[in-house]
Amino acid sequence: MALVGGWAFHLLHLPLAWMLGAMCATMLAALLELPVVARTRPMRPPFAAILGVTLGATFRPSALPQGQSLAVLLIAITVSTLLCGFAGYQYLRRIAKFDPITAYFAAMPAGLQEMALQGGQAGGDERRIALIHACRVSLLVLVVPLTYGLIYHIDSQKTPLMTRTASDIASGDWLWLAALIVVGWGVARKLDMPNAPMIGPLLLSASVHLLGWTEASPPHILIVIAQVVIGSALGSNFVETRWAVLWQSLRHGLVLVPILCGVCLSVAIVAASLVGQSFGVVFLTLAPGGTTEMSLIALALHADVALVVSSQLIRILLVNLGATSLFRLRQTRRGSS
Repeated sequence: MALVGGWAFHLLHLPLAWMLGAMCATMLAALLELPVVARTRPMRPPFAAILGVTLGATFRPSALPQGQSLAVLLIAITVSTLLCGFAGYQYLRRIAKFDPITAYFAAMPAGLQEMALQGGQAGGDERRIALIHACRVSLLVLVVPLTYGLIYHIDSQKTPLMTRTASDIASGDWLWLAALIVVGWGVARKLDMPNAPMIGPLLLSASVHLLGWTEASPPHILIVIAQVVIGSALGSNFVETRWAVLWQSLRHGLVLVPILCGVCLSVAIVAASLVGQSFGVVFLTLAPGGTTEMSLIALALHADVALVVSSQLIRILLVNLGATSLFRLRQTRRGSS
């Protein structure tokens, strides 16, 4: 089902066709309660590792900002993350009437699994937090590439990394790819990193490519399969979800996403000229979608992938390290007052 959806979007020459098509087809099948749908999230880790190595292969010393540009970008990421969290919380708490804990963790612009787990442990509604994040990421993944495709008339199938065939890769490069996946994933898991299957191989791949030790990257067919799996995993978040519950989350997501995008657009307008990058690239560095999904969008849209990937990692790190700490501080202050 996911493959059929990806193929249909590919024939329509839509940006990020394989992931978007798989996501939409799986989501539709899930909502129609078709028996062909099963949760594909368990299949995601190894293919996320492949994407991690692919994204890491785009890193070059010249790709990362230096000096003042780096400082401005870090400030922009921090400001947009804080503003997105604040604006999201205000909407979900005051308008959507979520309880404070659920509203807090549902508003944080970070990964679905991490925020749902932390929110559940803090006493929030884990299911509702997960659905809000699933709707946010799904809407952003659907809207951002289509909007960029219309504005910039980009053919994502002509991306250099999407033209390599298996025969183009030497046997030594296959060994590099396997080592980057196994070692990167293993070390990240030992260090208990968020999204370890992708982040570990990505960081290791970026390191060896920056050092010039290899130029290896996965072939086109593996990247396509990985996109289909990632897309179907996104769509399968809606399996066994009642229409009433889904509509409530989707309704709030349709309001929340424009609010978050408005915040990021405002910060991107100010930061773009100071960083020396185009507005479109800076927005992708700030966009509050999933790390994997936003990085894939950057790859498909020929954006500065290394810049987008590193910025998204910084944003996720900020939220994962800071969300629970800020929540505990807030609860402590309330308890003492």
